[in-house]
Amino acid sequence: MSSEQAILEVDRVWKKYCRNLRRAMWYGVLDVASQFRFRRASRPPKELLRPGEFFAVRDVTFSMKPGECVGLIGPNGAGKSSLLKMITGLIRPDAGRIRISGRVGALIELGTGFNLQLSGRENIFINGTVLGLKKPEIERAFDGIVEFAELGAVIDDPIKTYSSGMRMRLGFSVAAHLRPQLLILDEVLAVGDVRFRMKCFQHFNDLIQQGTSIVLVTHAVGMLPRVATRTIVCEAGRIVFDGDVQRGLTIYEQGLVDQGNTQQSPGEQHWTRARIVSARTVDQAGQEQTEFCTGDDLRLEIVIECETPVREARLIAAVGSPAAETIGSMATPFQGFRFDLPMGRSVFELTLRKIPLLLGAYYFDISLYGPQLTDFCHRRTGIGGFRVVAPPIDVNGNGISGLICFEHGWRRRE
Repeated sequence: MSSEQAILEVDRVWKKYCRNLRRAMWYGVLDVASQFRFRRASRPPKELLRPGEFFAVRDVTFSMKPGECVGLIGPNGAGKSSLLKMITGLIRPDAGRIRISGRVGALIELGTGFNLQLSGRENIFINGTVLGLKKPEIERAFDGIVEFAELGAVIDDPIKTYSSGMRMRLGFSVAAHLRPQLLILDEVLAVGDVRFRMKCFQHFNDLIQQGTSIVLVTHAVGMLPRVATRTIVCEAGRIVFDGDVQRGLTIYEQGLVDQGNTQQSPGEQHWTRARIVSARTVDQAGQEQTEFCTGDDLRLEIVIECETPVREARLIAAVGSPAAETIGSMATPFQGFRFDLPMGRSVFELTLRKIPLLLGAYYFDISLYGPQLTDFCHRRTGIGGFRVVAPPIDVNGNGISGLICFEHGWRRRE
């Protein structure tokens, strides 16, 4: 197989479901019957949706070459699970095609399929068979599986005596030694303790070096840079980004921020006397700017509209992120900034100098008060969204990572 030949090709794939179970069963009967009479459309237009149906996957196209590890990420309901099921052959696409060159291995839930009454040894052979290995292959891989799972002392004990962590390690170890051309992994980055996760990451990297392609679905996106060579971000069944890992993560986090904005509760919009109209990050000329680098100055423009004058008003601004919620907050009284709000519109500016934030998406929660704690006027959450796009982070121990860039210096003491 040429190194340029695609292991996986997903070409203009669509998948629809019906929310009503009885209606879905009836549609299924009609679809089976229609396959004997008509050729399926290559791409269903929107008007092919029947009452109660919706598209879970919409016109998805991508391909993978040997040795690629793709992090498939997106919020709940983005279509990731449906896409995985179609790639593994559990369900069929309604339109489009999926082509795979080579053997496929899938690990959807760690530790599932174990017989609790049987020993770890017996379960390795059972699981290996289920995952596509022949008995001689399992025998050759057996010692490596046990050593990797670190269960040599208990491998002949019944699985029911294992802790949940031990079962997860064993399940991952069996799947990790399958050595397919394409490996599908769903939510497996949380397996074991930190030391064992590091060993898993190293094994991922070894598989990639040997030419195995990996599709990795996870909500633990902070771990993706350790293994992923590329990210695909899905929203509402469509691919919205396909490319660089770190840029994909910021777009994914920005999507979570935007989703949070649309889901604010009605109570957050209640206001008395004055309200926060808008907040946006701007450049030195006052034009909107949403991308920054670590160490840049950031300016936030806040517009307030007042119906009844407010004396000795206070503003509180908190910086948050989807990964860590509130990172830090600041209030106007802390720096002695005091102001009254007259009737009409007022504009305020908050400057954050040399922002220490690292790669990711961020937002502001802003509250407006009078002089007393009980003098609440208005609160807006998840507004003024911005992204930090550089410098790149390195979670492999060779650079900087996390949310904050600490000012630091190294030296050797004699």
